[in-house]
Amino acid sequence: MLVIVGVVMALIGVGTILKAGLGFINFGYSYFDPNVYGPTNAVPAPGEPPSYLDAQRGQDLVLGITLLVIGVLVAVGHHYLARAVSHMAGGSPAWVTRGALLALTVVTAIAGIWSAAIGLNEMPGYFIIGPSRSQQPWGASVGMAIAFVPAWIYAMTRLVQDLRRPRAATPSSALTAEGSA
Repeated sequence: MLVIVGVVMALIGVGTILKAGLGFINFGYSYFDPNVYGPTNAVPAPGEPPSYLDAQRGQDLVLGITLLVIGVLVAVGHHYLARAVSHMAGGSPAWVTRGALLALTVVTAIAGIWSAAIGLNEMPGYFIIGPSRSQQPWGASVGMAIAFVPAWIYAMTRLVQDLRRPRAATPSSALTAEGSA
């Protein structure tokens, strides 16, 4: 089950990296800039954008890379641990293997569908109406959707394939079947 934690952590890292990447294209895509909505008589400072936006984008990039690396390490480590345990008697019951895949499918579906819906609502508004005080930047939700929707489709495809395939009898279930006969 900790494979799910690692995968979700890595996907959040990818989404955060994508948010920061969209911020490199335009700060307004991913970050709220209060200077844009300052007093009307204020003269914008020429040159570089405010340094706090650069710092926020850099922090998001570091956070995203950290989450991605740690998430991959956790997922891979627990995947190999689960494979090693699966060869032992009762080490890979169907409810665990299929349950983990089902849980991953549900988690990625919730995150992917929700972030896609929010992002697809915010992004066109930004380009059609323009940025406003009430609108949140759309980079985070679009980044998460780009990370989670393909993972959801992959997990759902794997789950459907796994459910169509009959489960092989494990040694412990074969002993139980013999004992009840």
